[in-house]
Amino acid sequence: MVVNISILLALSLAWASNYVFISTGDRGFEPFTATAFIAVLAAIFLLIVVRGVMRRPLWPTLRAKPAVPVVMAFTALAAPQLSSVIAENSISPDLATVVGTAVPILTFLVGACVLRTVHATALNFVGVAIAVAGIIVFADPEQLFGQQAELIGIAIMLSGGVVFVANGLYAAQRTSDLDQYVLTVWIVVFAAIGLSVAALIHEGVPDRMPGWDCIAALAASGVFGTGLAYLLYYLLIARAGAGFTSLYAFLVPPLGVALTAVFLDGGLSLRHALGVAIVLAGLALVLWRRKDTQPEG
Repeated sequence: MVVNISILLALSLAWASNYVFISTGDRGFEPFTATAFIAVLAAIFLLIVVRGVMRRPLWPTLRAKPAVPVVMAFTALAAPQLSSVIAENSISPDLATVVGTAVPILTFLVGACVLRTVHATALNFVGVAIAVAGIIVFADPEQLFGQQAELIGIAIMLSGGVVFVANGLYAAQRTSDLDQYVLTVWIVVFAAIGLSVAALIHEGVPDRMPGWDCIAALAASGVFGTGLAYLLYYLLIARAGAGFTSLYAFLVPPLGVALTAVFLDGGLSLRHALGVAIVLAGLALVLWRRKDTQPEG
């Protein structure tokens, strides 16, 4: 149990720190180029670990379902990561971590209202409202509704979250028989290729190289915030199950806020703490399930 908790904390820290890395790194590159840089380094890292260290064969998984990693390259990585990079040009990384809680909320709403695979109660929907209220409190209502750029940034992040939710539904149907570690390698490799091509088409070759601080931040995002995070995620699912792994949603927001305050002088006010507490309380209600209910088959 101690090992699982340690992995959960490391996973949450990796995802929370990714928002801080992106905020620093994307100042030196255009969005597509920055996201491609992150994906390329993540792909190199995963290839070294999965193929070189874990000695897992790569080709059988790709030959089994070649279309799956191509689709998931867009839905699992390219679109969500790009949305975060673009959004953080107008919103702070601590707010980005809090907005990121929309993913489990959107997953619940799709399951309850669209697919009808979740037996939802009124309390779950109250949780949605509370979580949204917490995000508004954290962002400061007066500032949030008075700045169009911040609202657009949040909307961009939410659009990436919607794509990621669709990815989860797709993955649940198509990937259960595949090696998840190897599948992740191919997802990131195809994402790196696609993003690199898109960056060259839309933004061209950068006119100048940014400072080493920007390059180091993007490298950390690729290796730790993306590559290592994916490995820890699937490792924890294999060891402790999806339910335990989903607890990262409660750890990422406070860690993201703390990291922003420490490393980016983001400041930590009572409003921030109250907003995070409200979001987490709402998320707890969203994820609460009665013991006598089971998902529909």
